[in-house]
Amino acid sequence: MSDTPAPEVIYRSGSHDTVLAGRTNSDTGSSGAAIFPPVSTQHFETLVTQKARDLNHELEQLRSGTENSSEQLQELQAKNDKAAADYYAAVAAVSTELEGGTTRGNPILVDRWNVAQEKLNALAQDSGQLSDLATDLANEASRASYLLDETQNAFSISGAVPEDHKKLTAIQDGVEQTIAVINRLMGKTNDEINRRSTYLQSERANLQTLALGIANGELYGKSLSDTLFRKTLNGDHGLYKGGSAAGGDTGGVPGMRKPLVIIRFDRPNVNYDQALYTAVHQALEKYPAAKFELVAVSNLEGNAAQLALASEEARKNAEMVLRSLQDMGLPVERIRLSAASSKDVLNSEVHLYLQ
Repeated sequence: MSDTPAPEVIYRSGSHDTVLAGRTNSDTGSSGAAIFPPVSTQHFETLVTQKARDLNHELEQLRSGTENSSEQLQELQAKNDKAAADYYAAVAAVSTELEGGTTRGNPILVDRWNVAQEKLNALAQDSGQLSDLATDLANEASRASYLLDETQNAFSISGAVPEDHKKLTAIQDGVEQTIAVINRLMGKTNDEINRRSTYLQSERANLQTLALGIANGELYGKSLSDTLFRKTLNGDHGLYKGGSAAGGDTGGVPGMRKPLVIIRFDRPNVNYDQALYTAVHQALEKYPAAKFELVAVSNLEGNAAQLALASEEARKNAEMVLRSLQDMGLPVERIRLSAASSKDVLNSEVHLYLQ
């Protein structure tokens, strides 16, 4: 062995020791520093970077529109609650007067009925705004679906850096969350529309029945259509079998089956509405799918001219009773009109039967 020191070139840049440390001549300058240090891609602009920026802007607009729709739905619901309370207050005022007894066609009650109708019309207008909101939400849902497709397609664009894909993933998550919010709002809005449509239909029928009560100075109650709806809603589809209440259908001949109601027109202005309403309401409570037959019964005695006049009078009275049943909310398709004559009838009569 020699005491001569080792050549210094072994420790210089580019020597074997330096190569083993992970450097090469081409990676370093004369001072030994790296020419290409690690590069951060956080602020590196690519085509995908710009695409992600545009998609994020669209997402923010979508979120803003969804928030506005949510606020609008809450406002419409609050407005509906107030209008419904005002409507019920107007109806209750009329019903209270009728229950305590009043004159026929009381003008004060007529004015209150008009107020109730205005309140109900306001509710109908709000329903139109709900329909517009449902349309807006459907458009937002389509826009969100398109935005989700665009975001997913952006992942396949060439030339992206990892930071671009991170941004696209965050945007995709945001779009999916917004879609869930939109779907929930659409469900609430459609439920509100359906509920209000049923409610308006029912209350219009109730107002019609209330108008009949004001005209006669009597309180009848809810529209007969309410009974039909409630029974159907509760799953009661019982259909009356066997024709008449007496158990046998003999085709409408007076005296051969028991009528629900007999209305005798033996004097002017016969007050039959309350008895008619009660009988039909009770029948529908028991047989919600039942149909009815109105029979115009005239006197059988007299010459041809007298018989014709009696038959015509009975027909007009039956049509008047039919209009009363319609005002009470009974669908006209559930009523059949027929005519008969009897020697036992002195004046025009109208008989109501279960079919």
